[in-house]
Amino acid sequence: MNKKKYKEFLDNLCEDYCEKSHYCLLKFFLLEAHTSPRMLMQMKVIEKFKYERSKALGKEVGWQEATELWVSEKKAERFAEVYDEEKTYLQVYKEIMVK
Repeated sequence: MNKKKYKEFLDNLCEDYCEKSHYCLLKFFLLEAHTSPRMLMQMKVIEKFKYERSKALGKEVGWQEATELWVSEKKAERFAEVYDEEKTYLQVYKEIMVK
C-alpha cells in the first residue's frame, strides 16, 4: 500500500477520532510507525464489535472479553476471509457480522 493509500486508509479508520482536514496526532503516529493495515483494521472492527456487544448486553464489555468473544465466535476467521485493504472498516465489519 503506497503512502497516499495508507493516508486514506487511516482517514477512514480514524474518522471517529480525528477531523479529516485537521492535524491528528493519532494518524501522524500510525503513519510514522508503519503499522500493518491488516492489524489496524482488525483492531477497529473489534472496537466496533465491542461497542455493539456492550450496547446489546447493557454493560461495558472490556477489550479482553471482546477479543475472546471475537475469537471464540470465529469472527477472527471470518475477518481473514473478508479482509481487503481496499474496503472500509464498516464494509469489513458488516461482512463479518452477516455470517
